[in-house]
Amino acid sequence: MKKRIFGNIFNLANLFFILTLLSFLLPSKYKTEMSEGLKSPLVFGIVLVIIEIFFVFQLLKPQKNRSARDIFAFVYGFLFIWELGVSRFNLLPYVFIPAPENVFHVFVSDTQTILLGFLSSMYLLVFGMTSSIILSVVLGTVVGWSPRLSKAIYPIAKAVSTVPALIYTPYIVILMPTFRSASILVIFLSIFWGSFMESINNTVFVEKKIINAAKVLSLSTPTILFKIIIPFNIPRIINSLPIRCATAIMTLSAAEMLGADIGMGFYVKFALNFAMYTKAIAGIIFIGLVVTILNIGITFLQKHFIKWSY
Repeated sequence: MKKRIFGNIFNLANLFFILTLLSFLLPSKYKTEMSEGLKSPLVFGIVLVIIEIFFVFQLLKPQKNRSARDIFAFVYGFLFIWELGVSRFNLLPYVFIPAPENVFHVFVSDTQTILLGFLSSMYLLVFGMTSSIILSVVLGTVVGWSPRLSKAIYPIAKAVSTVPALIYTPYIVILMPTFRSASILVIFLSIFWGSFMESINNTVFVEKKIINAAKVLSLSTPTILFKIIIPFNIPRIINSLPIRCATAIMTLSAAEMLGADIGMGFYVKFALNFAMYTKAIAGIIFIGLVVTILNIGITFLQKHFIKWSY
């Protein structure tokens, strides 16, 4: 017990956390050499404290204790090197690698713009992902139920799915009447084919004794498909969501960088166009944070709502 408490307090992650906070006390070359100057470390300090709180909660889970210490040691180590190398000693090209204080201060100065972009992106993401997953699961289940349809359609779907959505994203953005409809279609297509093939496979490999039991009970085909096969395959559908979500955000960001006037991808593209690298890095960090939070939400869904697995 004492060893566990000692390990939770005195570890490499907390060492880097303390060193990063102490580095705020060092004189800054960045502040004197940059015309923009160094922002207050307050926001960066708050971010560090929030990360530390999350770290402490992870340490309370014995099964994740060691992995949490390793992950957060890497995160804090990176932030410490960034703070020391840029903000304090200005060892890196500050034009392209701004100080962490300035990057995290963007979340305060540009809160409204970032929030509006986030809401716009989430609307497109949720609408495109939801429609794609529902349609691919339904159609994939129907096709997988019929051996003839499966043999005819699966090879075509497999060939089409090998073409990355990013390849035809510029064409769809030009072709569609509005950017919103183009984005939804791009997200839809980036997820559909993979989910469609997965649903066909899920249906084909459902245990025969379950299907036979349903037939013995004289259940209709729609009942078997929608009340037995699809619910039976829900764990596999949920397990594939992190990959589908990451693919959708990547495709959406690319589309927003091409033709949007709002959104997370547009924010990064706009900042890069005007060499505002501080805002660009803040936008990249924000997108990474959104993906992480979505994955945490999916994991929560898996643990609390999926009671079976196979």
